[in-house]
Amino acid sequence: MITKAPAGRVDVIAEMPLSDAGWRPHGHVDPRWWTVGSFEDRPLTAALRQRDIGTVYRFLKSRGWSQSALAAATGTTENQVRAVIRRHQRVMSYDVLERIATGLEIPRGLMGLAYGP
Repeated sequence: MITKAPAGRVDVIAEMPLSDAGWRPHGHVDPRWWTVGSFEDRPLTAALRQRDIGTVYRFLKSRGWSQSALAAATGTTENQVRAVIRRHQRVMSYDVLERIATGLEIPRGLMGLAYGP
């Protein structure tokens, strides 16, 4: 956590140990989840291939992620996350899918997204 100190100096309050690589303030992502994990008797690779973000969000919620953490990680709102989780809304925008892949450390190819130059 970083906080601004008087006179514009930045002080580090707590540093993450090197053993916690991959830890994030909003939750932990294990890269193996996306290739070997499953949820509701369905491989996550299938959900990603179909761009079923609702299943991805429900999986992460089962791993302790809050809706606000999902929203912060993916650049969306809590209301949008909630609507996707409840299957009231489906993510179709390529830009939003890119933000989700980046924010949740999902390899873009698993979602059929192009890799940048």
